Amino acid sequence: MQVLACLNGEIMPVEEAKVSVWDRGFLFGDSVYEVFRMYQGRCWLEVEHLARLKRSLGELDFAPHDLSRMMERAHETIRASGIKEGTLYVQITRGVAPRSHPFPHPPVPPTEVIIVRPYDDGPTARLRERGVPMISHPDLRWKRCDIKSTNLLANVLAIETARRAGAYEAVLIDAHGFVTEATHTSLLWVREGRLEGTPEGHEILPGMTRQLVLRLSGSLDIPFAGAHVTLNELKAADELILVATTTEVVPVIELDGAPIGTGTPGPIALRLHRAYEAAVQDWLADLARARPAAAPVLGG
Repeated sequence: MQVLACLNGEIMPVEEAKVSVWDRGFLFGDSVYEVFRMYQGRCWLEVEHLARLKRSLGELDFAPHDLSRMMERAHETIRASGIKEGTLYVQITRGVAPRSHPFPHPPVPPTEVIIVRPYDDGPTARLRERGVPMISHPDLRWKRCDIKSTNLLANVLAIETARRAGAYEAVLIDAHGFVTEATHTSLLWVREGRLEGTPEGHEILPGMTRQLVLRLSGSLDIPFAGAHVTLNELKAADELILVATTTEVVPVIELDGAPIGTGTPGPIALRLHRAYEAAVQDWLADLARARPAAAPVLGG
């Protein structure tokens, strides 16, 4: 088992992957990315992640990218790594050109980076059992959070503030006093038996795990409604729930030092994670029956 990178189509140990100092991803954050969770060597929600990646590329006016070929290289890298339980990271930058703010003219080839590494769910599984604390933090991000770009400095500063405070995550509060999302997870909450979350728009990332959890909530007869809430309203919720690609479904038991609900993982969070685990197992069983069919990919 080895952590591998595939840089512009060439597979190598991750330590050997080198990107030019003139790469616009390095200089300007002029790049987009996706993270896939791997179970048994297969990428979970692959089509959905690729659709979001394609949208991000389009929103930033990137040239069309062959995502089918990229995923062929990704699958080759996964097989070469020998990693079964892990993450697949893909990043596409606008390419290498002398530093200048406008797009390169004529256009230059993009830089494509693929990284496969193991992921140990054990620590997160223990957090799911006991729940996690959060803090609140001003949302200082740019105004197109629906694009999964590598412009993450505001996220980094907020999560570092949370870690220094002994918290697992930070919920972000916009200039009008409303909740948006967390630094690297989607945030949902429960009030009066109803699951809620900030409506999709430019303020939040359209999370793949969030969308799956909302589908699962429907199958469990848990109603969902989009809602804009203040920090005080959030603190009064019965449950807070974090959902994300790697961490799946994690209950929040404390916000800014005050308990949420009973101060223990809530029943809806637990039901949703059981349904999430069942969805993964059903998918893996379907894959096992369908082999050796190739995993689906989306064209660029």
